[in-house]
Order: sequence, then C-alpha cells, then structure tokens
Amino acid sequence: MANKGSTLSEMLKGIGTLEDSADFTISWFQRLHIYLAIIGFVIYRLLITPWKVRKKRKFFSDLDALKNLPLRLPQPDEINEEGESNFLKQGELDFFKKNGFLVPFSVVSEGEAVKLKGLALDEYDKSFHGISFLGNKVRDIGIRHGDWPIEDAGAYQALSPPSFRELLRKPKISHRLASLLGNEVICWRSQFFHKMPGTGPTAWHQNATFRETGKYAKLQPALDADPAIVQLNAWVALTDAARENGCLLLLPGSFSDARISYLYEYMQTNRYFYLSQLPLSLPHLYFMAKIGFYGSIFAKSALVFFTAVEILGEDFFENFEVLDVEMKAGECLIFSALNMHASYPNITKIDCRFSFLGRCTTTHVKVSPSGKDRFPSAEGMVEFELPEVSSFQIYGGDSYGYNKIMRN
Repeated sequence: MANKGSTLSEMLKGIGTLEDSADFTISWFQRLHIYLAIIGFVIYRLLITPWKVRKKRKFFSDLDALKNLPLRLPQPDEINEEGESNFLKQGELDFFKKNGFLVPFSVVSEGEAVKLKGLALDEYDKSFHGISFLGNKVRDIGIRHGDWPIEDAGAYQALSPPSFRELLRKPKISHRLASLLGNEVICWRSQFFHKMPGTGPTAWHQNATFRETGKYAKLQPALDADPAIVQLNAWVALTDAARENGCLLLLPGSFSDARISYLYEYMQTNRYFYLSQLPLSLPHLYFMAKIGFYGSIFAKSALVFFTAVEILGEDFFENFEVLDVEMKAGECLIFSALNMHASYPNITKIDCRFSFLGRCTTTHVKVSPSGKDRFPSAEGMVEFELPEVSSFQIYGGDSYGYNKIMRN
C-alpha cells in the first residue's frame, strides 16, 4: 500500500496528463468542430454563466449529498448454502464493507488461465464469428480506422463461448458475489482487457449505474439499493498482473464518495455549464473539447478525473490510500464498481497483461431499459441497439423478470 506524499500525487504516478489522453489524430473537419465549440463555450461563459446562480447552487448541493454513502449487505443467513460453500464469513463481509473489495483469491490454475486467454484470442482472431454486440456500424468504423481491439470486439462475448460463463459460475466466484449481492446474481456485461507492451495507463474512474457515454443509465435498480452495491466487478487475471505490465490500482473505501461518477454523467448533459466551473484556459479547453467529442471511453474517464480535481479539490482524495493490486494468473478480484480504480501503463517490452471481467448485478436491477446505447468512435458518437439478451445467470434464479437472461 502506497503511503508517500499526498494521495493525489500517488494517484498520478504513471497515469499521465490530460494532454496525454488527448494525444490522438483527428481530421481538419473535426478540428474545426472543436474550434466552433470553443467559441460557443466562451460566449456561454461570458454571457450566460453569471445568470446560473441557482443551477450552480444545486450542482454543489447535489455533490455534497454524494459523500459518506452507506453500504448495506445481505446478512449471511439470507444466503442459500447448499453444496460446496465459498460464501463469505462475517470478517470478510466486514472487510468489504470497509474497503469495497475482496482480497484476490485463486479461482483457476495458471494452466487453465492460459487456456482461457488462448480461447479468447482465438475467438478474436476469428472476429467472434461475425458477431458484434456493439453493432455492425461501430465495428465497421473501428475496422476502417484500424481501431477494433478485443476490448471493444469482445464486449458481451461471454454470451458466445460458454467457458467464460462457467468461469463466473464457479462457486469460488458465484458464492462470493451472492454473499454481497443476494440470492440472484447476473452478469450483465463481460469484457476482455489486453494490455500489450507500450499500452498507456487507464485513468482513475468509478461507475455506479454505468452510464458511460450513453444517454441513459445502463443499470436501473427497481428497489432501494446503495450505489456501491448496484454493480460489482469480478476481474479475473488470465496472466500475471504486475506493476510493470499494468496492474490495477484501487482506492479502498472510495465507494463512500460517488462524486466522480456523478460528474461523469453530469458533464454529458451539461457540458458548457460543467466546464464553466473550471478555471478558464484556452489550451486546456482545446484538449477537453477534443476528448469530449472524439475521445475513447478511457480518454473521457481521464477528462472527468482531471477536471474533478479542479472542482472537488486535491484534498478530496486524502481520506484514502492507493493500493497496487498485483495478481497471479488465475486469481480473481471482486470490487465495487464505485470504488475508484485505474491501471498503470505497460512499460515492458514483451509482457502482456490479459484479463476477463464480468460486470455483475442482481435481478431487481433493470439492465439497459432503453434498449439503446452510444459508443465513441473515430467518426464521433454512434447510437446502436443493445443485444436482446445481454445478461446471463451466475447464481440463483430470477424473481423479477425485468431482463432477458441466458441461463445455460
């Protein structure tokens, strides 16, 4: 656990700058779009922002309400413990309530992890048999611009090869998730992450209802639920994950403060007002507009993080400490998606970091009720229809019937 200097200085080590996140090529037309947007923003800031006193007051009031959030978990006796049991004991539950994650645990052998990585890459090499769960238009733009990595092509692909559904259903994972989410657990989205040598860092971010770049939240609880427990990540290392090849970083306990997630969502529908709360700097404004219009999801996360530091202040992070999460192939990390997390760059020459992620929730949560999503591409935002069946059962049944769930 890092404990040198301020928490923010530790968080920034190896994460890069806003300018680094804006280091991608755009066309002259896109550049013109940015310049026109900057002119519009300057006019907004000079003529309209001074009249937004009430909106500003509500903005900061809403932010204050997102501090010191609770984390309520089901009691252990609510869990069905038939058969092999890997349900959490009270001490482990208390640890999660405090930190928002579970200590990494072994779920498959190193050999099995290697086979799963090979399966994923083989499916990717076969273009996942022509199936794109992000829509054909997103795929075609990515291929046309030479930017269709497994992180995008592999979204939801655990719906195809059963090996990855079976991985999340192993009692070592499913019982732990049930201890935290309750008797009915689904994986609503799966992903692969292939951090190759030279790949840059992932900026600090958090997600509750997981809106990303869409118009609507993808997760909509039908019952009262603490934001920290709406979604849990089950992150399985299929290779060793070390600091040098880009392991994860966590800010344990930061699930209790959901302001970063709120700012991510707020900025998308209140772009000019949000930016008007920052110190005015035209060079930075160009980088921010470039990322806002044409950056990847990861670049947009960086944008929110760096602007949030300006709005919330550096001392926002001082109640937390940075944790490097180094893992062995075959280990799993379960953590609240609302716990701030990031990853180092891969500074090695030949060592890849490969992982599989299941984003998990419970059946009273409506998954993507709008049925649509938007995805950032090299040609701007693309709206597409989400897969009709995007979720699969991990544990228990489905008492609510809100979602179309694959059970095999």
